[in-house]
Amino acid sequence: MVKIYKPKKAKALDKQTLQLTIERLDINGDGVARHQGKPVFVSNALPSEVVEAKVIEQKSKYLRADSKKILTSNAQRVSPECRHFYQCGGCNLQHLEYQAQLDFKQQKVSELFRRNTKLEQLPWQAPLVAKPWHYRRKARIGVQYDRQGQVTLGFRKKQSNVLTPIKQCLVLPQDVSDVFVPLQQVLQKLSPSKAIGHCEFIAADRHVLVLRTLKKLSAKSIALLSAFGQQQQLQIILQDEQGISTLDGEEVADLWFQMHGCQLSFSHNDFLQVHGELNATMVQQAMSWLALEQDDRVVDLFCGFGNFSVPMAKQCQQLVGVEGVDSMVERAQKNAEANDLRHCDFFQADLNDENVPWPWLDQYPVGHFNKLLLDPARAGASGAIKRIVSMAPEVIVYVSCDAATMSRDSAELLNNGYRLEKIALMDMFAQTRHVETMALFVKNK
Repeated sequence: MVKIYKPKKAKALDKQTLQLTIERLDINGDGVARHQGKPVFVSNALPSEVVEAKVIEQKSKYLRADSKKILTSNAQRVSPECRHFYQCGGCNLQHLEYQAQLDFKQQKVSELFRRNTKLEQLPWQAPLVAKPWHYRRKARIGVQYDRQGQVTLGFRKKQSNVLTPIKQCLVLPQDVSDVFVPLQQVLQKLSPSKAIGHCEFIAADRHVLVLRTLKKLSAKSIALLSAFGQQQQLQIILQDEQGISTLDGEEVADLWFQMHGCQLSFSHNDFLQVHGELNATMVQQAMSWLALEQDDRVVDLFCGFGNFSVPMAKQCQQLVGVEGVDSMVERAQKNAEANDLRHCDFFQADLNDENVPWPWLDQYPVGHFNKLLLDPARAGASGAIKRIVSMAPEVIVYVSCDAATMSRDSAELLNNGYRLEKIALMDMFAQTRHVETMALFVKNK
């Protein structure tokens, strides 16, 4: 009988504990080690550390593990400020001292630019930083119910859809950091049960808590929420499939904040830069890098409700903002008018599909806009880059919350007659792996 050779199956490593030496951090902030020729991505581990780590996932090309014991510690390791750090999936760099966090983020951006643009050296400027704690002015808070209807309030655990019960959040404003326990107690008393899908906190001219309702709340529940809101100095907003309303059913007034001598209004559903202090500094740097003058004609792509547009309009001859969402276009126009800026025009256009025409652009000759700013979502601006190049602005400031798509788009600008003059980190998301970056491109003569 012929014996057919069958290679031995690799020994299953799931739930085993390995001793690993961490070589570096990956772009997500996890430590990278190697075991039997495979990379192992280890949470809560830092370069040069020796750790004992429990394998939690085994794939054909890599492993994932949680560090359980630090045998040799990195000198830049610090004790996390938050009691929930080792369970919560939110602030995943708290175990790294703050300057080292910035260094990691800069290295991450440099590596992505090296891959996508072949630039070995970047013209780094000093990073923009602000307070690294109690900074977040908008956050979604998860709500889950078990089979007995008991409420869990918090954020997702690392690599899971299960919530970590949160008692305190140190990146929310100081006066609402401890709201979780009393809010959980109130949600537990609401009727009917399991009525809330999630919560969202927003801080602007007032503090607001939006509750996504899955069922119509009883009058008793409305009274409980009203008392809670007064006690915590929070305006409670209810949101369902029909829209949003106050507890007494009235229309909800817009929120607003002031920045650079402008008042900017926005709705609860609008995108808002989460770090208010850093946002103001970021807008100031963008205007400085653009070197705005009174005869400039500026276009702001992905303009939202006018976060950059309105302050910039105070320093130039003409400002055109373009945004994909109709309601945001209307709000940006109203914000400009409310600040007595009559030389602004805002248009709706799909900026993500290069095959969809931009009718607004046809009324302006090539070269009309000498300066341009863009601040796209994480997907980047690949659908707009060709038209940006065809507009031939002299100066471009690119603001991004995703360094991978930014570096991809930057390669297109570099290949079409632009050079990278400046680049800087902006620590919009302190204590996390997320990176906000600003880059200045200048057209070659």
